[in-house]
Amino acid sequence: MDSYTIQILYNSIVRGISDFFHSSVFQVFEFFAAVYVIILFIDLVLLIIQRGPGKNWRQMRYGVDIPSELVTKKDKMKEQWSKIKKRLESENESEYKVAIIEADTIIDDLITRMGYKGANMSERLANIPEGQLAELGEMKEAHEIRNRIIHEEDFKVDRDFAKGVLKKYEHLLHHFEVLD
Repeated sequence: MDSYTIQILYNSIVRGISDFFHSSVFQVFEFFAAVYVIILFIDLVLLIIQRGPGKNWRQMRYGVDIPSELVTKKDKMKEQWSKIKKRLESENESEYKVAIIEADTIIDDLITRMGYKGANMSERLANIPEGQLAELGEMKEAHEIRNRIIHEEDFKVDRDFAKGVLKKYEHLLHHFEVLD
C-alpha cells in the first residue's frame, strides 16, 4: 500500500467518524445521555438530603460513623477529659485508678454510640474490624489494664503508668479531633 492509499483510507475513516458525530442518531444519543446525567445528579442530591450530609462526611473521613454530638460538643468532652487528667495531680493511687476507669467509660460510651455491638467493652472492641480504628490495639491494651484494676485488688498503678494508659485513650480522642 502506498502513502496515497493510506491517506485516502485515513480521510475516509475520519470523515465517517465526523459524519456520525454530526448525524441525527448521535444527537438523539446525546439528548438521552444528558437526561440520564441530570437524573443521576438529582438522585445523588436526594440521597444526600435523605441520609444527611453530616453523617456521610464524618463516615467518609473517619471510616466509621462517629456520633454527631462528639463533634458538636467538644467543649464538654474537653472538660470531662481535663477532670480525668486532673486526677493525676493527686498523690493518691486510687485517683489514678479512677482516672483510668473514667477514661475507659468515656471511650466505651463512644464505641457503643458508633454502633459496635457487644455485652461489654471487651466484646465491642473484639467486634471492631482490624484496620477500622488505628488505635484499636491501644484500646484493647488500655481496657485490659482497666479490667485488672477492677478485678485485681493488689494491682498497683503509679502516676507515670496512669499517664501512659490515659495517653492510649487520648490518641483515639485526638484521632476524632475531639481534643484538638
